[in-house]
Amino acid sequence: MRVAIVAGTRPEVVKLAPVRAALAASAGFDPIWISTEQQAALNRQTLTTLGIDPDLSLVPPDNLGSLGARFAHVMGQLDEAYEACAPDLVIVQGDTSSTAAGAMAAFARRIPVAHVEAGLRTFDLASPFPEEGWRCVVGQLADLHFAPTGFAAANLHRQGVRDDRVFVTGNTGVDSVRLTAAGITAEPLTAGLRRIMVTLHRRENWGEALDHVLGALLDIRDHVPDVEIVFVAHANPALRQRVFAMLEGQPRIRIVGPLEYPDFLSLLKSCVAILSDSGGVQEEAPVFGVPVLILRESTERMEAVTAGVARLVGVSRHGVAAAACLLLTNEDERHKMSKALSPFGDGYASERIADILTRQYAQGLAVDPVERLNAG
Repeated sequence: MRVAIVAGTRPEVVKLAPVRAALAASAGFDPIWISTEQQAALNRQTLTTLGIDPDLSLVPPDNLGSLGARFAHVMGQLDEAYEACAPDLVIVQGDTSSTAAGAMAAFARRIPVAHVEAGLRTFDLASPFPEEGWRCVVGQLADLHFAPTGFAAANLHRQGVRDDRVFVTGNTGVDSVRLTAAGITAEPLTAGLRRIMVTLHRRENWGEALDHVLGALLDIRDHVPDVEIVFVAHANPALRQRVFAMLEGQPRIRIVGPLEYPDFLSLLKSCVAILSDSGGVQEEAPVFGVPVLILRESTERMEAVTAGVARLVGVSRHGVAAAACLLLTNEDERHKMSKALSPFGDGYASERIADILTRQYAQGLAVDPVERLNAG
């Protein structure tokens, strides 16, 4: 069975690499990796790190243009890729432009779609934008939904997805942590200092919110004399320019990155806390017992908040600084968060996905997705 795996960003590569490995190890599957090159440099870096040589690579647009123009470009190229490789199933992950374009192009060709990390919702199309819209679209088109948690599965059920199409598997990002981190040691600490890491990249945090967070980091540094702040800068030039303008050369603040995946995990293992607006970080950090302060007003991963391993702190300068300083000066507070268990699975989600696909297709359920939607 030919299974096309569509990915174009670092998180997609990280979370679909173990799925590809599980399918390759299972009889009856021929996984075909299609790289959309959405995050060209980061995508290729992560593919190399994880030992994946794409079967097909799309040509990124010469001019990045608008979000809609880039989306149309990717969808058109994926349509041609599907014609060339004739997959029996398309697997997409998460909530990127590649995810939505991959699902829509497959649907247009009546190819069944499986969605990894299905069911995440904030129920606010503006936050995160455009990710919330993309995953809602895929939720309508997918034939099989691999939800990371029961909470995500419940979101799908509430939106009318049939029970027999939804499977709780755990999060494949935890699989990658399990497979990659075993041989990784924590990055050495600077003598006498505790370390926190910061990542910030979502569109809603590109403007005034970014300035608030950067100001909060200076306040944290001034208030906690034994803290070292490591800011992992995103590849986006506008974001990097602002980060370097405010933080470069500041005592006990270091700017690094973008980092290769193993290096990122090594840094994460060395931290006492992380401040981030990343969804993946909310899944990865609890595996190491590192508390997460979420730099957003809402999250589609409320399981982490409910489990006590993460807190929503928003992006106001005072709110971010106050939450971080409390965590860094009150060991009881930090230990409560670091001792909690990860709610995102045991690191074997990919094997469950391969087993489910084996059962589903053995039962002959890989029929025309339009017919299945109409039947539902």
